[in-house]
Amino acid sequence: MRSVRSVLSVLSVSSGYIAAVIGAGFASGQEIVSFFVRYGKYGIIGILTACIIFSLFSYAVLAVCVKYGIHTYSAYIEKCFPSVGVKKGINILTLVFAMATMCVMTACAGEMGFMLLGINRLVGAAFFSLVCGIIFFMGGRRVIRINSILGIVLIIGIVFCCMYILRFREHQVFFSHVSSTVSGASYAGYNLLTVGAILAGMSSFLQDKKEAALASIVSGTVLFLLIVLIWGILSIYYGKINLGEIPMLTMTFRQNDVLGVFYSIMLFLTVMTTSISSGFGIIDIVSERINEKYAVILMIITSFAFSGAGFSTLINTAYRACGYAGIMFVFMVIYVFLKKEKKIE
Repeated sequence: MRSVRSVLSVLSVSSGYIAAVIGAGFASGQEIVSFFVRYGKYGIIGILTACIIFSLFSYAVLAVCVKYGIHTYSAYIEKCFPSVGVKKGINILTLVFAMATMCVMTACAGEMGFMLLGINRLVGAAFFSLVCGIIFFMGGRRVIRINSILGIVLIIGIVFCCMYILRFREHQVFFSHVSSTVSGASYAGYNLLTVGAILAGMSSFLQDKKEAALASIVSGTVLFLLIVLIWGILSIYYGKINLGEIPMLTMTFRQNDVLGVFYSIMLFLTVMTTSISSGFGIIDIVSERINEKYAVILMIITSFAFSGAGFSTLINTAYRACGYAGIMFVFMVIYVFLKKEKKIE
């Protein structure tokens, strides 16, 4: 009976973690193009690097949380990084990445409106910002709870769409080691800036370090398979056709309208939940300094203003910059964990 409970616990934690990593940038395919596809066959090195870091970070956080009975990210940070300066630095990094994510999601919504309905990108982005503003003012935090379920839907949806495209593909051609490795590390870096809170919260499902290790391995393996699937699909067509700002949407509509509409709905849900999760993170941090309503207004105006740079441009600049800063934080988490383990031994 314990083994069944253990398996379910591991799968629950893995699913929630994967849902946190698979954002709209991932599902759109633009992240995969920017960080892996452009490096050709060497992209696999970056993918492997990223997934190893995903697993190591997950285990470093979960193991500490399970060991000390910690279930909140603030408590985890307090335990591992008691320095006030370090905690402020982590808050700043989290805020910057969350704001970058809001800008990227707003740009993605504008691009989707243009691709699907022919709406001007700025008009689509403005409408999306308005909807988000209404949600934040009304207090829609319960929407965040569907992320774990959405993770399962995304995994199934991405695998199905990728296998469908592979089955009916039009081409069968796949076209510096250091660059791809650094790119993979930075990809993991920005994704892991905010998922610590998810891991800390889900650690209550686990009973010991063994389960934490299994959850980390399962998460890294599934993420590796998902990224490889999308990387393989987009590599076939990269440089041969115009993949557009949202490559996976381009590919699904290239097959047929039904598949395109299905993926559009899935992607839109991801954009909304990613924006809401990041938005409330921003509000929580900024509202310590200014009124919460002003924090919402400031966030919406900023995300709309920067969304004009374009979806792919923001991913290639804002996400990449956050990735380089994030990877330092990730290595710091892993180093502190290993140091604590060595001290115990």
